[in-house]
Amino acid sequence: MTEIREFRTDIPRADLGDLTERLARTRWADELPGAGDDHGVPSARGRVLAGRWRHGYDRRAWEKR
Repeated sequence: MTEIREFRTDIPRADLGDLTERLARTRWADELPGAGDDHGVPSARGRVLAGRWRHGYDRRAWEKR
C-alpha cells in the first residue's frame, strides 16, 4: 500500500515576483482563424488564465492549505 505523506510548499518571494514579471511581458501570438482548440489553447483563454495568475491568485493562501 502506498503511504501518503504531508508536504509543504514555500516558494521564495523572488520567484513569485519573477513569475509575475514574466506573465506581464508575455507576447501573445495571434489566433489562427477558425482553429479553435485544434492547435492548442486559444490565445484568449491563455490570456485570461495568465491574468488570473498575475492578479487574482493567492499563492500564499494555497501554501497554507
